[in-house]
Amino acid sequence: MRSTDRNFVPNSKVNKLLNSVGKNEQQLIGLLSKEEQTAFQEFKNVQDELSGVNEYELFTLGFRLGAWFMLEVMEGLDIPFIDE
Repeated sequence: MRSTDRNFVPNSKVNKLLNSVGKNEQQLIGLLSKEEQTAFQEFKNVQDELSGVNEYELFTLGFRLGAWFMLEVMEGLDIPFIDE
């Protein structure tokens, strides 16, 4: 899932930042030659892929940390029907 795939609350900070990025990108593209636009698009594609990998890794880390906390809590509980 990419940030552009989600719905944001109108006038939220994220929504304002995304609008600003889009506006600035369009202004920049207007200043570039066709060759420069192609290079910029390739740069954006790689940056998007890197962001996706980073988001995945952070989610995985958070999920594992949450599972670890859950196990720590469950270890201290006296749960019936579980033999030790």
